[in-house]
Amino acid sequence: MKNDTPHIRSFIAISLPNRINKWLQDLQTQLKKSGIKASWQRPATMHLTITFLGNVRLREIERIKNAMTQAVEGIPIHTMYASGIGVFPSIKNARVIWSGTKGQTDVLEKLATRLEDTLTRDLGFKREPGKFFPHLTLARIKKPVCAKTMARLLQAFKNIRSDDFSISEITLYQSKLTSSGAVHKFLFSAPFKR
Repeated sequence: MKNDTPHIRSFIAISLPNRINKWLQDLQTQLKKSGIKASWQRPATMHLTITFLGNVRLREIERIKNAMTQAVEGIPIHTMYASGIGVFPSIKNARVIWSGTKGQTDVLEKLATRLEDTLTRDLGFKREPGKFFPHLTLARIKKPVCAKTMARLLQAFKNIRSDDFSISEITLYQSKLTSSGAVHKFLFSAPFKR
């Protein structure tokens, strides 16, 4: 039997203030000078992903909203900052360039664990492999980069950092893939209690 239930591609993330997106854009500009051939993340779509949900049925959205509201219960507003750069999966085989996050990461990790526990236990989502690693994707590398070049870049940018920014809510987004990249549509936010 054919499944005609409507689906949307979605994820839960933390939105970034415009000044942090601008800082990340400036960082991208500096990295582009190295000549790396990459698809650079558009500043308007930059965010800190908590969990990628994939294709979800529209009828599950209310339950996802409830899970988000439960997960933020008792989570305080906290601050973080972007710091340095890194690559996935390794310097020798870099495919993604990212900026790390520092600050009150323990609070964010607690939130991410809570959210994942609720989504897997109550809604049947699969647990993501590995430990939660908060980062901000800057680029997806198109052409292999020499390991020495990449190591030099990581060293050159290891001490950079953005201003602090507050995290006060998590947001559910729909992600539509288009020929010019992903377009994100706001669906719901679960604010932390002040």
